Amino acid sequence: MKIKPGFFLMAALLLSAAACKTTETKPVSWKTQSAYLAKVRDPRIYGFSIYQTPAGIEFRDGGRLHPEQIAALSMEAEDPLRSVVMTKGAFGLESPVLLDFSTSASWLEFDLAQALGALPVGEREAQLVALPGEKIAGCPSMVPSMRFKQLYVERPLVNVRMATGPLGSLARGIEKPELKGVIGWEILRKFEQIHLDYAEERVSLVTSGAAYMPDPARLVGKLSLVKHTGACAVSGLVNGKEALILIDPAGDFEMATDGAVPVSSVQLDADLLFSAPAVVKSPGGTRIGARLLKGYKIVVCPPAGVIYFEKPDAGK
Repeated sequence: MKIKPGFFLMAALLLSAAACKTTETKPVSWKTQSAYLAKVRDPRIYGFSIYQTPAGIEFRDGGRLHPEQIAALSMEAEDPLRSVVMTKGAFGLESPVLLDFSTSASWLEFDLAQALGALPVGEREAQLVALPGEKIAGCPSMVPSMRFKQLYVERPLVNVRMATGPLGSLARGIEKPELKGVIGWEILRKFEQIHLDYAEERVSLVTSGAAYMPDPARLVGKLSLVKHTGACAVSGLVNGKEALILIDPAGDFEMATDGAVPVSSVQLDADLLFSAPAVVKSPGGTRIGARLLKGYKIVVCPPAGVIYFEKPDAGK
């Protein structure tokens, strides 16, 4: 069997992405960035649609899932447990990524994106985007595939960050393990079910299959997801007034509000009432974080538009 020279280059990139521990964010050189941006391809080649929005051009509709697959993944971030899991690249090397239900877009660190074969997409030229307050820009790009154990996401759209090392505000304060990417709601909403099982310290991703049927003896609440928010959001009562509430398993808090305004009560359903939760300053909007969610088993069913809160398994 002949091994192509490119094999060794890819292996070196993957080993670098998986094994190197970086302590600081390092922007990629202008030469490296220019070489990457020059590879731009029309997104329609890969099944994306192009939309003109008030915020500018957007690409949508990527990220095909194989049917009837399940991946049970350990939660890698502790105290509190948060939705960090391992994604596999070529040769089985793994990298930690955060499943962030409160943000729309996905981001990858530059070295990991290169190792996964990412290509920039744009109508005529590559674009650069940046989050408010972030100095490091990213480039909308297509990754041929992302893998969670034996579950594949084909051609997802991600922003490739023009830097190596820590992800800054994208990491949501998580330092261990050092994150290599963030998977946002635009990808997560394509899964049939997402199970956050805090008792088992596990996240399960499920593609198409039978609709989820909760055990009535364990069901605490069934909530409808609010559509077109770009995040996992529900409607609830905060201090007795109706409000949009983000379900934020990546957040290291009980509750977060704009300006850290105190909350006396928040009610999601008849049996889901939280009194005087500890409140921190929110990165945007009213949120319920991991320190409250960890008391339940959470099952999010984006295509069905529902989220279930269940009692954890007995004895856990």
